[in-house]
Amino acid sequence: MIRRFLRSKQTAALSLVSVSIVTLSVLLLLLQFISLAPAHAAAVTDIINNSIKMTKQRSFVDAHGKLNVIGVVDNNGKVPISVSVSLNIIDKSSGVIRTLTDPTFGNILYPFTGAPFKFIIEPNQQSVKGTAFISSVKQIPVPYYNVIRLDYSNMPAANSSNKALVGTVQNIGPFNLHDVSVYASVHDRNGIQIDSVKSNVINLLKPGQEARFIALPDFNTAPHIYYYSCAGVSLGNDPMTTLDIGKGQSILYDIRGVLRISDFRYNAANDSIMFAVKHYNPDGGPMSLKLVRNSASPSVSIMMEGKMYNNNNDNNNSALSVKTMDAKTVNVDLFVPSGDHSMQIKGIRNAA
Repeated sequence: MIRRFLRSKQTAALSLVSVSIVTLSVLLLLLQFISLAPAHAAAVTDIINNSIKMTKQRSFVDAHGKLNVIGVVDNNGKVPISVSVSLNIIDKSSGVIRTLTDPTFGNILYPFTGAPFKFIIEPNQQSVKGTAFISSVKQIPVPYYNVIRLDYSNMPAANSSNKALVGTVQNIGPFNLHDVSVYASVHDRNGIQIDSVKSNVINLLKPGQEARFIALPDFNTAPHIYYYSCAGVSLGNDPMTTLDIGKGQSILYDIRGVLRISDFRYNAANDSIMFAVKHYNPDGGPMSLKLVRNSASPSVSIMMEGKMYNNNNDNNNSALSVKTMDAKTVNVDLFVPSGDHSMQIKGIRNAA
């Protein structure tokens, strides 16, 4: 009996020790999680603080008696991003707090560019709680195509009571542009931002076509306008682009990567897509290309600086991959070294 009693006491003690060990392990894991979570949040905050900056916000009451909250978001990082800005407001009748969220006027902020934002509040129905803040940042692997020519003056339109930003926008690329608009920040003579403006939307801008735009400031701010800044262009998001290759033929293509692309064109003489490319990463980085051709051709080959691109090229940090998905669809993955490069994709319509 005594032996059974001692054995049961020993078992209880061991169970208690086991429970204590498990409890201690869980507590240590929780403490580790608690200590790591703020560090992770701080790291994310540091990335935002170091690469994405929001200018000092301003507000004004417009000609309709509405409160406007304005500012600019700058991308000082190395990759294109889309940014959403939020503002908390309080419903005066119910006291309920709601959050307004809008993208910046530029749908994609490329490195070392900025775009304004604006919130319009009904002051009789709502009040602002705090200041606007960056609520969402997303990396966008969409190349910057140097296909827009803007012609405008930073000074407001002369002999105009509305002090509008006016000018022309021309498509100097080889493909159609959709939903084109021009945005800018408005400043007084002291350099203080007093408004954010966005022009009328141009639904279609064909290659070589030029169109006029006008961006109207608020009537109340017009008398104080001295100049415009941060002028940029916002384009519609089309997943694939159509490129005319002559003789009534065209191909669909899609390029992905953190890239700047210039002088993009089809050269019928050598049946090639040709362009200049630079990766935003100073060390270079990946690029992917999808081609959907209107007819099958034996092969597609890649050239850089006039030489065949292959897996033995210097500075290639990843292998070249050319995959034929079907008779007309080709996927190309490659590495773009640091610096500026000339690219040639051969075998678009005929044999390479």
